[in-house]
Amino acid sequence: MILVTGATGTVGREVVKQLVEAGQDVRALTRDPGRDAGLGAEVKVVGGDLGRPETLPAAVAGVDKVFLLSGGGPETPLHDANLALAANEANVSHIVKLSIIGAEYGFDDLVSTWHLAGERTLRQLAARPDGPAWTFIRPGEFMSNARLWAAPIKSRGMVFWSQVEPKVAVIDPRDVAAVAVTALTSPGHESQTYRISGPEALSVPERVEKLGKALGKPLQLVEVPIADARDAAARAGRQPLVVETTLGNLGREEFRRHAANPLPTFEQLVGRRPGTFDEWVNDHLDIFR
Repeated sequence: MILVTGATGTVGREVVKQLVEAGQDVRALTRDPGRDAGLGAEVKVVGGDLGRPETLPAAVAGVDKVFLLSGGGPETPLHDANLALAANEANVSHIVKLSIIGAEYGFDDLVSTWHLAGERTLRQLAARPDGPAWTFIRPGEFMSNARLWAAPIKSRGMVFWSQVEPKVAVIDPRDVAAVAVTALTSPGHESQTYRISGPEALSVPERVEKLGKALGKPLQLVEVPIADARDAAARAGRQPLVVETTLGNLGREEFRRHAANPLPTFEQLVGRRPGTFDEWVNDHLDIFR
């Protein structure tokens, strides 16, 4: 049995879907198990909250492995620790944590620091004789961040964004999920850290141009301050601090150098090439119409 946290989000939902397709028994953790999450009849939905440790023992009981997605807010270290401790008590054998690119380079921004703290907790538990093994997945920017441009594209044919010139090898969230599923369902991934990226480095103008071509209309890009992009993320229900951190890190020369470098990790792990931005756009065009 594999427990998936964050099961109703962009990556978590895809992890659930791919695990079911792989024939795995899946349990999905949600704060509101009575609400139809649309995860499918094959999935057992259980109630629990990473911020309330007393709710977690029942969720991890009988579970062998866990996909840990705890968000990107200041609660991340605590949520990681709560789940890890409950999993350890339940004799879970392996935890696969979705982390962040900044953790790869030891950046001192808040989001990277929070994820690194969660990683340290998992490493410490694994050092115990009966502790669960760990795997960390550190993706770069998601292609799906383009969803934040949907409202002004639909209403005005415009995109307002910040830090538009740096090239980033953006990755399809479905491919992030595929790496997680590989780590959860095949041997040899214990104590491994995987930095993953998409197949091509694209600037925001290049991504906007691709979107416009797919939509059959030109789009106008307007560069705005980071604070404006952060506020747009908040209005769209996203973690504004994560967006602000991603954009702020693009101002770092080291980050830009690594972010623009497509990596072979995904293909080495999954056995196929990662999806392109064009493919992601074509699969999600209705969002922008």
